[in-house]
Amino acid sequence: MESIFIQLLKLFIIAIPVACIAWTVTHEEIFREPREFCNKKSEECNSILQRKFYYLFTCEYCFSHYVTALFIFITGYQLLFEDWRGYLISFFAVVFI
Repeated sequence: MESIFIQLLKLFIIAIPVACIAWTVTHEEIFREPREFCNKKSEECNSILQRKFYYLFTCEYCFSHYVTALFIFITGYQLLFEDWRGYLISFFAVVFI
């Protein structure tokens, strides 16, 4: 198992692109039209599942969970433990950072 210093260094390194992607999709002008479409659908859809699906593209915090899951899957990053607990802890740690 890696040292705690290396694990924490990786935590902050992984959190940087997650935050960048989440911010860009939910706030920047380049994604304004799709975001406005999703915002409208999140308010108008009849199904609660549809409303929640579209809402996740308008909320930085919500969207960051999905981006984090993708990055954890791609990198295999684990924090503190070398089993499923390591993935769970790393998931919430990256979202927090």
